[in-house]
Amino acid sequence: MIDNLYVAIHNVTGIQKIKEAVQVLMGFGIKTVIISKAVGSAAMQGVPQVQKLIFKEGKNLLYVEDIPDMIELLVPDEIYVIAPQPYAKHKFDPDDLVQKLNEQKKVVLLFGGSEPGLSKLELQYGIDTYLEVPADIGTIGTAAIILYQLYQRL
Repeated sequence: MIDNLYVAIHNVTGIQKIKEAVQVLMGFGIKTVIISKAVGSAAMQGVPQVQKLIFKEGKNLLYVEDIPDMIELLVPDEIYVIAPQPYAKHKFDPDDLVQKLNEQKKVVLLFGGSEPGLSKLELQYGIDTYLEVPADIGTIGTAAIILYQLYQRL
């Protein structure tokens, strides 16, 4: 897709969820996937499995302990913290994001990997953003729609 767009999955616990999320990200050509705070089976088995998949695709995996580590290493210009309504206050605007990417800004899309999603503190790491859909469709559905909207515009 584009080199300055990074996608992070934070606080994921299940093997299948991490594999499905990475499959969607690879399908849209995301070059760098970030996994933050994987726990349980996701950390023990899921991360090694997706690391192999990502490596075979010639892409990058950044595996960090928590969100501040990701920020320290990447130093992004913008972080969009994706959460369902009413937790997030700003409606996702794909045109705004595409403009920032075209200006060569380093942008991270941060998704919560487990229910109920991201905490109030985690929402403060960036622009708390929601995708306007009738109801919460989960991380993978939300990521797929957002990336498709970007794909159409890039």
